[in-house]
Amino acid sequence: MTTTPISLTTTPLDPSTVAVALAGEIDLCTVARIEPELTLLAGSAERELTLDLTDVTFCDSSGVELFLRMHRRCVAAGVRLKLCRIQRLPARVIRTLGVDRTVLCSFA
Repeated sequence: MTTTPISLTTTPLDPSTVAVALAGEIDLCTVARIEPELTLLAGSAERELTLDLTDVTFCDSSGVELFLRMHRRCVAAGVRLKLCRIQRLPARVIRTLGVDRTVLCSFA
């Protein structure tokens, strides 16, 4: 069995904002690997958690559900979640399922 590739790189932008660059595919397998760390990061951000999706090549409904769960966690913590630089294929899923009507999104 092969493992779906995903990587997560964290960069504090300033004391109140945490930026996370995701690279690879966001699917059922990778969500289980990245959600615990994203949850911790949401709790450590003071104002904003930015997920940079420049290098995300695929996102299925599991990824969409992850973004919506992260949005709820961020709202509960008083933190804004922002998805940025969303590429063409993940953008199609995010727009089709209406995530961009709930979560702040910027598209490539």
